[in-house]
Amino acid sequence: MSSTRTRAAVVAVAALALATPLAVKSAAAATTNTAATAAQSPADKTYTAAQVLAGVKKNSTTANKVNSKPHINTMTRAQNVNVYQVATGVYAYGSSLAVDDDGSDPDSDPDHQDETTFQDSNGKQLAAHHVPFYVLGDDCYERKSPCPHFFYKEHGIKGRQFALMFYKSKVIGAIFGDTQTGNDQTTSDNDSRELGEASVKAASLLGIPSSGTTGGVDNGVTVVIFSGPSWVVNGTNANLNATAQGMVTKALNSLGASMGL
Repeated sequence: MSSTRTRAAVVAVAALALATPLAVKSAAAATTNTAATAAQSPADKTYTAAQVLAGVKKNSTTANKVNSKPHINTMTRAQNVNVYQVATGVYAYGSSLAVDDDGSDPDSDPDHQDETTFQDSNGKQLAAHHVPFYVLGDDCYERKSPCPHFFYKEHGIKGRQFALMFYKSKVIGAIFGDTQTGNDQTTSDNDSRELGEASVKAASLLGIPSSGTTGGVDNGVTVVIFSGPSWVVNGTNANLNATAQGMVTKALNSLGASMGL
């Protein structure tokens, strides 16, 4: 299970990623053939990460908010994180990135745990240093349905559910790998209402300091989750990262079309 740690200071630049994330390019910088674009159906169009992120932010409105009570930013502890349905079956939130180093990879973090909530297709615990994964709350804090907070089980989301993660000039593919529980640890402030945690590998790919004890960033990360069985990622610790990165372009184009960009 995931745990939150006190972050001391930003450390050196994260390790070189095995799969290079796509750069978020300015929509204005993209060159297109106007006539050809006009002739394309929405399903045939391609969209830049910048266009899709702008559409996500545009659709993150009060009318599209899923939770009725705010979530907790994992890093800052501020209760100001909300989840929005930005397209049919697609949910987005902006928050921190606190680094989760749990799973089968060894780590010197005193809060490291050997298990993750979800496993790879072979039943092995996920490897936080090799697999980019994000973290959601383990349960409904209020123990009611519908949950006042965003609870993944109410929205067609399962283990290894695909998501796009944006930070500054980068976008990566990630999977749902671990959950935040309310367990008591002397060095942590755990709460299932938290949002804003992801694995060492996710931080590294996004260019965020990836130490489980001193890494992370307080704000600026956007996570966009694609619900439904067709977006569950299968694979092993050895290839889940490559598979997730290979789905990024498909996800950008699918969401861009869904939002009518």
